[in-house]
Amino acid sequence: MNIAIQALYRDGVFKPLDTAEGLVENQVLELTIRPLPPVTSNPAVMGGKPCIAGTRMPIDWVFQFLEHGYTLEQFLQLYPQYRRDQIVQAMEYAANAMGYSQPRLA
Repeated sequence: MNIAIQALYRDGVFKPLDTAEGLVENQVLELTIRPLPPVTSNPAVMGGKPCIAGTRMPIDWVFQFLEHGYTLEQFLQLYPQYRRDQIVQAMEYAANAMGYSQPRLA
């Protein structure tokens, strides 16, 4: 879901624009805000391994945790800084991106 807003760039800051009174067309910008996918990769974070967005938790660690017989609830108990929906979205996104079926999280 993208969000588009109109903004005015003045004094080094983008300010949301409610009304364009007194402005010429080239003073108004339309910005598109795209939310981050649930899994991102950055060479400066964990050597570029795909991680849960905004964290340093590689998504493959979550899959390995589950492959070794632990449950998602056990993972969340060990790492309370993560939310269940955050982990589920990241796992579904990663599995889909790699062409695997959706993980079972019973």
